[in-house]
Amino acid sequence: ACSEFSRSSCEECLQNVSCLWCSTNKTCVDYPVRSFLPPASLCSLSRARWGACWMNFEALIIAIAVVAGLLLVSAAAFCCYCCYCRR
Repeated sequence: ACSEFSRSSCEECLQNVSCLWCSTNKTCVDYPVRSFLPPASLCSLSRARWGACWMNFEALIIAIAVVAGLLLVSAAAFCCYCCYCRR
């Protein structure tokens, strides 16, 4: 269980991918898999760590959204180039 790693370190907690580290109270909790984002009652997004200790959950979501947006814009630009500019 993830609670065994509470009061230890973030690195030890996140060795298990099903764990979420909250740096506010230095607790390791099970990631709430039923919801996409962990609820604020569990830990605020800016203080939650999942996957990597150096990046908070809020920054992780923003980074994923930016990369996904760039991929969509690139794909749309490529499709427009192939369909309209190559005629």
